[in-house]
Amino acid sequence: MKRRILAVFTLVPLAAAAADVTVFENVRVLTMTPAGTLASATVVVADDRVRSVGSGGDGLPADARVIDGSGMTLMPGLADMHVHYFSENEGPMFLANGVTTVRNLWGTAQTFALDADNKSGATAGPHIYTSGPLMDGPEPIWGEGSVKITVPEQVIGAIESQRAVGFKAVKLYEGLTAEIYAAAVAAARDRNMQIWTHTPADMSVDEVINLEVDSIEHFNNVGDFIYIPREDNADVGYFDRWANADRGRMQELASLSAAKGVWHSPTFAVIAKRYEYGAEPDVFFDLPEAGYVGPFLADWWRDSATRMTPYDDVKRAAAERQLEFLKMLYDSEAPLLIGTDTPNPFVLPGFAIHDELAAFVAAGIPVADVLRIATAEAARFLHEEGEWGVIKAGARADLVLLHDDPLRKPSTLRTPAGVMINGHWYSADALAAQLAAAKERLAEANAEK
Repeated sequence: MKRRILAVFTLVPLAAAAADVTVFENVRVLTMTPAGTLASATVVVADDRVRSVGSGGDGLPADARVIDGSGMTLMPGLADMHVHYFSENEGPMFLANGVTTVRNLWGTAQTFALDADNKSGATAGPHIYTSGPLMDGPEPIWGEGSVKITVPEQVIGAIESQRAVGFKAVKLYEGLTAEIYAAAVAAARDRNMQIWTHTPADMSVDEVINLEVDSIEHFNNVGDFIYIPREDNADVGYFDRWANADRGRMQELASLSAAKGVWHSPTFAVIAKRYEYGAEPDVFFDLPEAGYVGPFLADWWRDSATRMTPYDDVKRAAAERQLEFLKMLYDSEAPLLIGTDTPNPFVLPGFAIHDELAAFVAAGIPVADVLRIATAEAARFLHEEGEWGVIKAGARADLVLLHDDPLRKPSTLRTPAGVMINGHWYSADALAAQLAAAKERLAEANAEK
């Protein structure tokens, strides 16, 4: 069978004898490029790259995999830009929800091995971009796994060590002093490493933004900046600060973030949504996807729920004000990331991305821009603009095939017809099989508790 290809973009040479070729025909394409949406196109993938985007084809190998995309939509895979990813069991959960890339904020040497296996197809899971182990002060919040730093010279050595291992970013945490933090930022910059950060306890978030770090996670310490203390100077908690935040201060911080080019990853899934789920943990654990929660996480999450205060009017007001701040960032053209902070309590790998996407839409950001933030913008943050997060000739073949148009029906992202990662194709049936295998491994682990 011959097909005529009229390529929209430049062709990438195809080694006919060796290439593994997949053809998506008659499919709506959300390119996430200036080409916009193509109503009906043919996308040819050779090995791990998009070869062409066009309107027909010929000269393809006889054994090319041909997928009829009639009535379907092809878009770049989603990126969850704040995760903690530990085992191969989590990989199918990401892929089954259309996530083909993650940013991991506490890596080890094992993270590199997991990423390599995912890329090769030895395991089913997303690409992983990772920082090294978390860097904190002399009494790390998260214990012995952190790198304990007490003087500036130590942080310089620790960053050089992580660079030598191959990490491209550092994760800076709340126990670092202002002096050590400044030394860390300078050391990372000197080594061309990104800075992903919380706000240290003895610094304000505007001071951190003025250092032009790459990203601030969870709106960390934003609540302290945007809250004007009461006349009686009474101390109030995290949610009260947000619920009573000053909109003028919010806009000031949004404008500063835009001016300095600092990205924000709000992680609404872990800030507010977990309190909604944690209010009724039995209801959550009755959900079908709760079968993917292993024994350690299940115990941790249930215990966490017993210590959560109710999801009351103050928390709801705080969540609404956080959405307002997100919209201010968006309107100010400050750069944004979509991340979940999985696997914190009730933040399930892969599945939680839909809560985060919904929060961005609820803030008033158009669906098209939310999807752009979750794809092309994520690649731009990692200085790989055009390399992935788009569908064009030469881009990495990380794709999601959907039954409907996500611009019109975002819920279609929850049930992909198939996912391609690095050129490896997983049909809906293949994804279901990978999920079933992961669930079986977790069930065995639960039985052995």
